[in-house]
Amino acid sequence: MGEDELRLYRALSRAPFPKSYLGKVFLAAFLGTHVPLLALLAYLVRFRRFGLRASLRILSVTVPATLGGTAATLWAIHALSEPVGLASRALRRYLDSGELPDLPTGYTDRAGRLMADVQYAIERLDELASRDHLTGLHNRRAAQERLAGDVARARRGGGTLELALVDLDELKSVNDQYGHHAGDACLIRFAEVLERNVREGDWVGRWGGDEFLVVTWQAEEEEGEGTAVGRLLGRVANDLDDNPAVLPGDEGAPLTFSGGACRWHPGDEPVGLISKADGALYRAKAEGKNTVVRAD
Repeated sequence: MGEDELRLYRALSRAPFPKSYLGKVFLAAFLGTHVPLLALLAYLVRFRRFGLRASLRILSVTVPATLGGTAATLWAIHALSEPVGLASRALRRYLDSGELPDLPTGYTDRAGRLMADVQYAIERLDELASRDHLTGLHNRRAAQERLAGDVARARRGGGTLELALVDLDELKSVNDQYGHHAGDACLIRFAEVLERNVREGDWVGRWGGDEFLVVTWQAEEEEGEGTAVGRLLGRVANDLDDNPAVLPGDEGAPLTFSGGACRWHPGDEPVGLISKADGALYRAKAEGKNTVVRAD
């Protein structure tokens, strides 16, 4: 933004009195609304074209009208400046406590656009803060929060909750042979395949490194069809067979993964579920990889 656009603002902001922004606006409005009255008083005193009685009659109309107009002007300015205060407080609350605002976004004037832009910016910042920068999936913090909500839902009888920790096999060898850009390409492809195979209500997050958390829900009528997480990981394995990652030189890299899965049982906490799935993942790796082991 050019400094010329802030020239008058800069001059007014440096004035020693009043100190507050709203006070300066009020003072400017007060002086502006009283210029006509002051000009009239100067005219009556200077030229004395009216008698005292006529001058008093004129002032009895103009003074109340000016004061009333001033009060209405100040009230309107206070109301029109409220969007600035709302936007400022919303930003401060988000930075201090992470609270997402609910600013009105339907106004099209400058103050309305300010509120809409602040709402959009905070929502984007919050989304970025909860997304993994490489894959776009939930990051670990967001995954922990969502898993805690799912466990609470399971306690209320919201369905059968299952989860799995999965990671790519032999990713280190890809990094060593082709570089980390190739490893990142494998992680991105794996995340894409995971995400497009989850059903509505299920979700995936990047737990860290090459580990991903997969969370599924299963209705009672699906119990005889195998586990929801097992079906999901089967679809993922088939998808990876059909869609290998592309390495430098357009070389295809078939991806396989190992996983550890478990089901929520009454009394299980999120940390305990992750621990069980991690132990099962460790066993899957020890058994030769490219397999899924259930903790239960």
